[in-house]
Amino acid sequence: MTGFSRFSTAVASATTVVVALTTPGLTSPAPATAATSSTAAAVTPAAMTTAVRGRTTVRVGSYNVHKDDRFMPWTAKRRDRVARQILRNRFDVVALQETHGMFNFPSLRRKVKHRFAATARCGRIRGTEVRDARTRILYNPSRFSGSREISGRILLDRTHKGASDYGCYQLLTEKATGARFLVASVHLATGATRAMDLRRYRQTRNLINDTLAVRRAHGAAWPIVWAGDYNSSASRRYTFDAPKRAMRQMAGARDAYAVARTRRNGSYNSANQLRPKPWRTHHHVDHVYVSPGIGVSAFRVVIRLDGKRYRTPFASDHNPIKATLRIPY
Repeated sequence: MTGFSRFSTAVASATTVVVALTTPGLTSPAPATAATSSTAAAVTPAAMTTAVRGRTTVRVGSYNVHKDDRFMPWTAKRRDRVARQILRNRFDVVALQETHGMFNFPSLRRKVKHRFAATARCGRIRGTEVRDARTRILYNPSRFSGSREISGRILLDRTHKGASDYGCYQLLTEKATGARFLVASVHLATGATRAMDLRRYRQTRNLINDTLAVRRAHGAAWPIVWAGDYNSSASRRYTFDAPKRAMRQMAGARDAYAVARTRRNGSYNSANQLRPKPWRTHHHVDHVYVSPGIGVSAFRVVIRLDGKRYRTPFASDHNPIKATLRIPY
């Protein structure tokens, strides 16, 4: 039994709420153990495909809103700036990072709830070791239904239970077509050393293994979108792009930026680093990875400029990214 499975079993016995859940990430030890085994086979693109009846366009965003800290306090004005970024960019689904259920997320949710729902089980479970994932998934409820049962947290680092080492996932269903797909929101460890690159590689493998385990547990072949702040790129400051390598090796997944038919603002980095003068590099740390079969028609880094400089004050130290996907069903 893996450390994650022992953690899952402890959670399942600690609360009746969790016992009722059906997802293997925390409450179904057998599938999770299979997924996280060191001998688990890599998933090939052929293994992830199924008969396609049609495709639907879904605009997926990822946005690290920056936590409440002394550098960027979570004031009402900053909350409103973040909410406007989410509302004005016509997202269908948004993966959020650095959102905490006891601090900044409740007030942000109130500002966007007229357009977005957030029903995934990403918060902490009282009386257990399960901490807040600090990631969230928003979706347009007029277009999609979000499964509460097929949602939950993923422990990204089996040797460390810090809150920032969780991801969150949810199954979404388009009401008009019945198209179903899994979405994961993730925030990987930061640091530009080989040790941290290797840690991000392990974290990404665990993310992939557990989302695939969710899919297998339901006998499904749902497309998967893994969006978030991966704190990694092909920049020379990293010894290798660990998430990209893991995604390619284990799931045949592609970076939406790399394969998009059209790109907009691609030279403006998704991490603005609070620099009024934009940092111009395409080595983004925020990514949307897609499983085989998902097409990418467009990718955009969302920016607001005054002349050649960013409009200030900043909402976050990250710019939102937006990928227009063609999801098969």
